[in-house]
Amino acid sequence: MGKILQFPLTQIPDIGLDVALDLEMDDLEEDWFRASSLKLIGKLEKTGSDEVSFQGRLSGRFLLECSLGLAEFLHSFNEPLAVYFSRMPQDSGSEGEVELNEEDLEVAYIENETVDLTMPVRDQIGLAIPIQPRCPDKCLGEAPETCRKLDEGASVGVGAGSDPRWGALRGWKPGDSP
Repeated sequence: MGKILQFPLTQIPDIGLDVALDLEMDDLEEDWFRASSLKLIGKLEKTGSDEVSFQGRLSGRFLLECSLGLAEFLHSFNEPLAVYFSRMPQDSGSEGEVELNEEDLEVAYIENETVDLTMPVRDQIGLAIPIQPRCPDKCLGEAPETCRKLDEGASVGVGAGSDPRWGALRGWKPGDSP
């Protein structure tokens, strides 16, 4: 696992640092989503002696499952990414606890003289995943009637007596223990 998204402050020149990276899932140290063709393009700039900003775009594709028809499909995304980094506020002497103000919640922190874009990139990818994905082929094109029926709660397809996502509950009755 590389530290491809970590940039030492000493390597960010005053004129800024252009960032153009092809990312792998290992770079994000995450496995709860399936993404490919991840690209991060932007610029890191020092905005003060203890502040750095990143402005750019994050793009890629997810392998998702349609929330209605259960078909797997690729979903592309291309999202803006803006992150502001500053040094961690100084300890107030209360056993390592620091009180954060509202504006502190919008800032990532520089740790060990390094700007790390890993968490902001992971967060942005998480925000790009649709809550109820619908495949573009069947739901919006090839067979819109199928998804319309599923929307209304009707079964469709060969042997469509039940939705396979509920299979684990097939034999359950009220009063049964889990």
